[in-house]
Amino acid sequence: MVKNKKKSPPLKKNDPIFVGRRDEIQFLHEISNSADAPILVIYGRRRVGKTALLENCFKDRNLIKIEGLENGNIEKQISHSLLQLSIYFKDPNICKLNFNSWTEFLLLLAPYVSEGRWTLYFEEVQWLACYQDQFVSELKYVYDNFFKNNKDLLIILCGSSPSFMLSNVIRSKALYNRSQHELNLQEFSIKECSEFLAGDRSIEDIFDAYLSVGGIPEYLKYIRKESSSYLALCRHSFKRNSFFLSEYDKIFTSQLATNKHYKTILEFVSDRGSATRDQILKHIKIKSGGEISKLLVELELCGFIEKKVPLMNEKGRNYIRYAISDNYIHFFNKFIRPKKKRITDGDFNEDPTTAINYDSYRKWMGFAFERFCRKNHHAIAKLLGFSAVEYTYGSLFSKDDGFQIDLIFDRRDRCLTICEVKYQDGKISKNIIDDFEEKVVRLKENYSKSKNKTIQKVLITNATIDSQLLSRGYFDRIINIKELF
Repeated sequence: MVKNKKKSPPLKKNDPIFVGRRDEIQFLHEISNSADAPILVIYGRRRVGKTALLENCFKDRNLIKIEGLENGNIEKQISHSLLQLSIYFKDPNICKLNFNSWTEFLLLLAPYVSEGRWTLYFEEVQWLACYQDQFVSELKYVYDNFFKNNKDLLIILCGSSPSFMLSNVIRSKALYNRSQHELNLQEFSIKECSEFLAGDRSIEDIFDAYLSVGGIPEYLKYIRKESSSYLALCRHSFKRNSFFLSEYDKIFTSQLATNKHYKTILEFVSDRGSATRDQILKHIKIKSGGEISKLLVELELCGFIEKKVPLMNEKGRNYIRYAISDNYIHFFNKFIRPKKKRITDGDFNEDPTTAINYDSYRKWMGFAFERFCRKNHHAIAKLLGFSAVEYTYGSLFSKDDGFQIDLIFDRRDRCLTICEVKYQDGKISKNIIDDFEEKVVRLKENYSKSKNKTIQKVLITNATIDSQLLSRGYFDRIINIKELF
């Protein structure tokens, strides 16, 4: 019999200053102060900062954290959890116990958290549950009969597999109608990225970092180590055993370990720029049906791909394409994967900047900035003053002749806001007018939905504007990246 020792595990000291996440922190504090033994389900991409956020918000509570074991069966998961519990309470007798069910483990745990402000934090729930329903079902019984009696108890179920967390936890009938809260933790915004990098970095350098690896806190730590984003990317991507070199495979170990096709799809779409569902099916050689739909949905939930439907599409569903939406995965497949063998052989150890062509990198950044603008359409609509107006947005493209409009808003007030997105070094000259005007003409000629609508012309850029272009007054509005902060 294990004695009920209600002594609190020691809190971590000297925690670093926490940056960003203001809305999330307020949300979590409200949950923490509720009076109904809440269950918090949190999920998100690997390295997005789930653990750091939770430990920062709940550091004033007594904490028991149980982490899942990668690739372990249920017996190993329970045994490893008992080991963690014995370390928390410094009781070697706990890890000597032999349990065959989660119910036994949770019943053992219940007396420890029957009083006081406790947090039970289950990390990587999909591993604890072995991607099955048993863990959540057994948690229901113990919650209903024991855990919920302590109104100051907070239970956190955290995972990096969005489809499992949604299907097997949030939508589980076992937890239906309990005091359940959900948080899908996203990457940092560009403003939070700026706070995180801090120092004397220029806005352009902050954007370079964000467009290359996204707003993933763990990735930005490596950017912060060097004097420029470009130098950081080179040193931590193109040297043997570098972080960004090895990180890619770890995504498929921790987050997408259940199917070999995930990596194949991402690399295929990366190489093509975008691909239709049928093209992906043909490449991975599986039959059409539920499996491909599940794979694509999972990758979308992880934030790794996006579904691109051209705005004002008049030719049916065949124009739907899938593209990479995760900045780091884009960067890896464009610049690291093609040279992976040379990197692991140490060819670039002496000077990692020789592994990447700077001009090619800057051109690629232009496409990354287009993705950024589409993803942050709300901020652009707000800057342009029509965020309260109902609208649809997206790019407009033709697979036949390369015609493309980077970003277009089709507004309820019968206005089309057409955006030219430019991320480049140097100035933008008046020559841009002819190219843009040709796009407007083709839009009016070939897309009936553009008829009888006012056209608003917008330029979004990081570059300086040539005086001759400014004097022409062609664009109704020019947005500089400083405004996007």
